[in-house]
Amino acid sequence: MQTGTFTSSHGPWITTAFFALALYVVGAGMMDSFVVYHTWKFIGNAEFPLAHAESGSRVVQVFVLPLIATTVFLILLFWHRPTAISRKLIWVALISIMIAWLSSAFIQIPMQIELDKGLNPALLQKLIDSDWIRFVPQMVFLISVLAMMSKSLRKK
Repeated sequence: MQTGTFTSSHGPWITTAFFALALYVVGAGMMDSFVVYHTWKFIGNAEFPLAHAESGSRVVQVFVLPLIATTVFLILLFWHRPTAISRKLIWVALISIMIAWLSSAFIQIPMQIELDKGLNPALLQKLIDSDWIRFVPQMVFLISVLAMMSKSLRKK
């Protein structure tokens, strides 16, 4: 059912929630990648396990749960979106966010589990180096979100 400039009556709030969450998770992901990971290099061996555990426990609340919500709202956009946003653009965003999820699951999280045991400078560097596999799709996701925002704000 189309309702004016949206494909459904739920479109306005779903789109707004998605845009807010999407911008938040991109920023949080950048903080994780460029601040947290690199800061771990300067934590001593004795302090590292506690610092890593504390960081890991917070990342679920601050990053993972909002990322799950972002993914759900992104999927909802297939049915509840501004009519100016094409499904192709949503597919681009979904594929890019799924690549980031898969990279986390199969590359970064196993390294994080190993780092739970203690500081391993070589593994930490490998984690930092492999993070580009998440960063590049994150940037594609961001560009697609900004394109969606631009299209939805244009006057007809």
